[in-house]
Amino acid sequence: MNEQLSDTGYFRPDHYLKYPIVLKSANGSIIKDVSGNEYLDFSAIMGAVNCGHNIPQINKKLIEQVGAMWTSNFFATEIQLEAISKINSILPQGMNLAALYSTGAEAIEFALRFARAATGRNRIVSFKDHFHGKTLGTMQLVQHFPDCYGPVPDSYRTVIDSDGSDDAAVVEAYLNALPVDDVAAVIFEPVVGYSGPRLLHPGFLQTVRNFCDKHNIVMIADEILTGFHRCEGFFCSSQNNIKPDVVVFGKGLGNGFPNSGVACIPSLSQYLNNALPGSTFAGNSLACAAACGVLEFMQHENFPEKTSKLEKTFYEYFSQPRFNSYGISIDGKGGLLSISFPDSLINQVPDIYLQLLQNGVITSHTQKYIRVSPPLTIDSSEFERGLEIIGRCLDKVFAPSEGHQNR
Repeated sequence: MNEQLSDTGYFRPDHYLKYPIVLKSANGSIIKDVSGNEYLDFSAIMGAVNCGHNIPQINKKLIEQVGAMWTSNFFATEIQLEAISKINSILPQGMNLAALYSTGAEAIEFALRFARAATGRNRIVSFKDHFHGKTLGTMQLVQHFPDCYGPVPDSYRTVIDSDGSDDAAVVEAYLNALPVDDVAAVIFEPVVGYSGPRLLHPGFLQTVRNFCDKHNIVMIADEILTGFHRCEGFFCSSQNNIKPDVVVFGKGLGNGFPNSGVACIPSLSQYLNNALPGSTFAGNSLACAAACGVLEFMQHENFPEKTSKLEKTFYEYFSQPRFNSYGISIDGKGGLLSISFPDSLINQVPDIYLQLLQNGVITSHTQKYIRVSPPLTIDSSEFERGLEIIGRCLDKVFAPSEGHQNR
């Protein structure tokens, strides 16, 4: 498989060679490679394929649009207006769509411009380990800016040294210490996704909301990964009458097709044009067709029940005593779940990922986490089978001499 990758003439990111499979097709929660091997998809392609692969209803919408029109964002189209209507119908109450984009990072960049235009201020406040994209602008929101990107405009950013899982009083103390006169926005993930996932402290949202209200600061929820039932409902940042001013979403909106958007409260809409919304392919016909197909499919499936069942099954499986003795911990919400490894084993996490791949389970991983985020439509038996494979791989790492059997 490595040879096939090496012969393409493509300057590949290193991970293509580290994880050398070439995918060919997928259906539901099963992915096939070019050699005919099958894999359980426990990553949903980085949390994007919430509905499952190769869904006929979504395909039909795309095929119909392919036969009608492909176009950029220069004119409004019939399918775009349909998509806007459907998206507005599922947004938190009182919010409307502000802009459509192709990628999450584009949408985040717009949200940052939007907040600056609305407040006349410059500084953006973010949190440790919350991930918002890989463009030059969005990478400035992370704590450790890669040296190869050059100098960071530190005068316009503050990365709080907390991921939000601390006691809410800790987050509040960090916020209250900020020079608020130049703060345009506070941005966060409602579940720490890329670097976990990890749950925020229950008081986090209220603490940030109070701070933003007190100082007329824009509260931005990055729901690119968590939205569209991945964690809880269409959006999990609106809870207990707490609502952000701006919500950014993507991934699940396209079910694998590049798609993203930004929604806002009405009082901010007057500043939209000042933030230069849109780009050539933002809201293009095929992206809008994919969005319509996804939202129509979600109307007819009980996604809250599916998400809740995934979370319950995951936590129940890893409550077995043998896992407690391994020193691992589990975290996450809904269909965005994680296994965290002790510091002494973080160097082995990539090898554990490869073991899972060799045993037919595609996950994703960060420095100390294996992330479990399957399509939300995965069959219960498939999900349980995948958890058993993970369990056996963990047995080999933590208790190789005990020869645990499939349970």
